[in-house]
Parts: sequence; structure tokens; C-alpha cells
Amino acid sequence: MAKTASTKQGGRHDPAASDRRRQARAAQQAALARAKRRRALTQVAIIGGVAVVVIAIIATAVLVGRRGDSTAAGGSGGGPSFSGTTSIGGGGGSQVPLAIGGSQAANGVRVGSTDAKVTMDLWVDYSCPHCQEFEATNNAAISDLVASGKLAVTYHNIQIVTDYGTEAGSASACVAVHDPSIWPTFNASLYANHSAQTDGWSASQFASFATSSGAGDATRSCITDGTYRDWIGDNTAASVKAGVTGTPTMFINGEKTDTLSGQALTDRVNSLASA
Repeated sequence: MAKTASTKQGGRHDPAASDRRRQARAAQQAALARAKRRRALTQVAIIGGVAVVVIAIIATAVLVGRRGDSTAAGGSGGGPSFSGTTSIGGGGGSQVPLAIGGSQAANGVRVGSTDAKVTMDLWVDYSCPHCQEFEATNNAAISDLVASGKLAVTYHNIQIVTDYGTEAGSASACVAVHDPSIWPTFNASLYANHSAQTDGWSASQFASFATSSGAGDATRSCITDGTYRDWIGDNTAASVKAGVTGTPTMFINGEKTDTLSGQALTDRVNSLASA
């Protein structure tokens, strides 16, 4: 009897095991479907991210522009304008031309020889983490290339991330106009200074920061008054027309290019300069 019972049990269909197999297959199919949806959403996010950045640039330009509707293009003081020299590079620094505003740099700060064979336009935002990383990585190499006379760089400061970009951009323009000798150092320090703690800095805090960097009274007043906030808005609007879809964006000799960094950037400049 025991053998008979055992034989019947071994040959009997087990409904519970079948249910477990069906549940496992269903779970596997559901996991595959979720993975497929995630891939599709990721692709949409990547494509949509570019559109979001462009929309953010346009929206920022509109908002900053509205803030200055009752004043001149550069706030109460009009657009920035200066042409002279600044000190760049190590070893006491080399004197090179610097211009802001006017025909040489309508919406930026141009640093470098007017005869430089290679020109670079950098569309950047002081509140942009990628710009902060680019500056930290490439400042020394760019400074050396500018000091050598091979390269001239125009820094187009815009704002697409936070208001730090506008306040720092206005402060940067004030330094370029009133204390151009310290502008390259101050430009780098504005990136290094950006953090969660400084992101909400007021104009007066930027003014104190500039003073501690060696700026004088004229610069301090210029920053405190927010003189060139609207100019940053104008630059942001100009970036859309230039085809900028994010920061940093690089143009070399007028041609938009991938944002080169490190040795690749140095090699490109040297190659073009020697051609």
C-alpha cells in the first residue's frame, strides 16, 4: 500500500508548482517591461534635457530683461565699456589687452592680443557646476596660451542656473571696468567661491568679496548698485541667437565646437596658431 500511494503522488500534477512557475514568468515579463520603459524614458530625458536648457535660457533672459525695463541696458550705469590692459599668467604676470563692451566685446570680456591667430568664445555661467569644473581644469593652460599671444578669449557671462550667475556676472563686469588688472584672478575666484553657502549672496556680499580681492571703492559701489545685472540678461538673450544650448559652450575661430579641455584644448590652439 505504501508503494502504491507513493507512485500515485509522484505522478500527480502539482497545481501549486504550476502557479509558482506562472508567477515567475509573469514577474520576469514585468521586469523586462519596466526596463524597456526606463530605457525609453531615459532617451526622452536626454533629448528633452536640451530643450529644457534652451527654454531656461530664454526664460532667464526674459525675466532679467523685465527686471531692468525701467533702466538703461546695463542697469543705472548703462552697458560696461573699457579698453586697456590686464595682468595674466604666473611669474608676476604678462600684460595683455582687455576689453569689455564696444566693438571688441559687445557682450563679453575679451582678454588677449588683438593679433592672436586663435580666438575663443566661451559662453559661461558663474552658477554652472560644469563651468566651475572647466575653469578649475583649464584656467592655467588658457592663461599661458593668452600670455603667449597665440590665443584671445572672450568670456560671455550669462545666467541659466541660479541668481548667483547674474550677481557674479555683474560684479565681474564692474571689476573689468574699474579694476581690470585683477579681472583674470577675480574671474577664477568667482567660480571657486560658488557653493551652496554662497549661492544666495547679495550684491553687498559680492562687493565685500571684491574688496577682499583688491578692488577699489568704484568697483564696490558698482557692484552694490547692481549696475550690470541687466547686461547679463542681454548676454543671455544673445546666447540664444548664437546657438548656445548650455554652458560651457565653446567657439574657436567663430566655429562652434565640442568643449575641449586639458591637453586637447592646448593641442588645438597650438595647431591653429602654427598653421
